[in-house]
Amino acid sequence: MPEAETPESTRPAWVYMDATRAALALTVAFGHLWGLLIEDYRPTGSLLIRAGYFLAGFAHSAVILFFVLSGYWIARSVTGRVARGWRWDDYLIDRIARLGVVLLPALAIGGVLDWVAFHWLALPTHRGLTGAWVFTQDLNVSLTPGALLGNVLFLQHLIVPPFGSNGPLWSLAYEFWYYLWFPALYLSFRTKRPSLALPVLAMGLVSPGLTFGFLSWMCGAALHFAEERARARAWRLSGWSPIVAGLVCAGVLLWGRTGDFSIEDPLEAAAFAMFLFTLLRTAPPVLSILRPAASYGARASFSLYAIHFPVMAIIAGSIVGAQRLAPTATTGLAVAAILIVVAGIAWLFAMSTEARTTAARAALRARLADRRPV
Repeated sequence: MPEAETPESTRPAWVYMDATRAALALTVAFGHLWGLLIEDYRPTGSLLIRAGYFLAGFAHSAVILFFVLSGYWIARSVTGRVARGWRWDDYLIDRIARLGVVLLPALAIGGVLDWVAFHWLALPTHRGLTGAWVFTQDLNVSLTPGALLGNVLFLQHLIVPPFGSNGPLWSLAYEFWYYLWFPALYLSFRTKRPSLALPVLAMGLVSPGLTFGFLSWMCGAALHFAEERARARAWRLSGWSPIVAGLVCAGVLLWGRTGDFSIEDPLEAAAFAMFLFTLLRTAPPVLSILRPAASYGARASFSLYAIHFPVMAIIAGSIVGAQRLAPTATTGLAVAAILIVVAGIAWLFAMSTEARTTAARAALRARLADRRPV
């Protein structure tokens, strides 16, 4: 999931946050790959196999935690811009470039892979014959020009289906509207008069899920405001507080895996925000082993999230037939190998997309400047 880019290693807590981005993106990808390749859970098998099923179930929670990170960085960006002098055009250029530079190539690549798998290879996975719970898209409906246009406009899962097989793109639409909602609300509060952007909140009437997800996203914004207040008052926490908060967060995540609870998402988001608050206020020493993960998280986690599903779907579809594979040590190794390969593909993809975000912003600003009257 995309959030504002973070300067790597600027603050110790940010290194942990970037490493967490990598872990969350890999968790989402692992859960989807497991569902594409491995048959549904049966209460048999080794402890390691059961652990695979258990870990795969955290894919949705990982997206919710991504929302928290996104809310934190966007709130930090918006409040800083307002303090310097708010400009909607400048803000929207940064957000659209950040999303579009990855989304547009991801739609193109995913569309080609899905078309080949569905129309040319006629893979059972893409025909809906394997019963994979992670692949709910009907490509007769989602692999269409209308769906493509809707995804470009960030209307996936709201008005049109996510394009092709790439169901995870739903969260990018959520992110886009939250990028508009938060500054509209914050500016209205800060200036004591309604922002002209407030009508964008009406999108919540189209999808109650969009509004509900905003609660989790706002936990990240609340984290930013809490950190600013704590910094202004020079609050410090015990060095043990991240351990305690981390255990609480882990407990809430484990509780979420015991059933389907209506309040699960915002509770997980709140617990994670509390954990991040302790990191920000204690500045624990950075473990050198985390720096490669932090670098990947800062530079390629968005790309991994955006392209992993269509890439994994065609790989898994080429391996399985009408029946997904039984969970064995061999298939477990296959999942690990494919995950590593896809993570590498995402890194290469990111070097051609995310790495060009600054250039894309400069090009958009230059185009906008050319159209302004002298």
